[in-house]
Amino acid sequence: MPFKKIAKFFSGPAPHISRDEAMKVFQRDHFKCQYCGLDGLHNFSNWLVLTIDHVHPHAKGGGRHMENLVTCCQPCNVVKGHRVFASREAAKKFVLEKREEWHRAFQDQVKSHGSAHAAQR
Repeated sequence: MPFKKIAKFFSGPAPHISRDEAMKVFQRDHFKCQYCGLDGLHNFSNWLVLTIDHVHPHAKGGGRHMENLVTCCQPCNVVKGHRVFASREAAKKFVLEKREEWHRAFQDQVKSHGSAHAAQR
């Protein structure tokens, strides 16, 4: 099954935002993720992962108007998902807390892996 069909199956039809609309959002937000602050203006690798996020998810009735659209990196977009928040600030708080939680879990795994690897030597 092609990727587009798989994505549509799990999330419904993707909202279409024109390139011009996306560029307006990126420029307004200075090519910076509005959740974690990732700078896509001065770093090409960061720019590659920037997306447009619907603060109030399109899948949950959020509109495509500029007040509901923000520049967002793909990792933050995945963390936020289709959750509905009372405000952009509430979404940002959730995303940053979840990223920190995942960062601690990652560090624990690295430490655990390093200890297990050292014990095998």
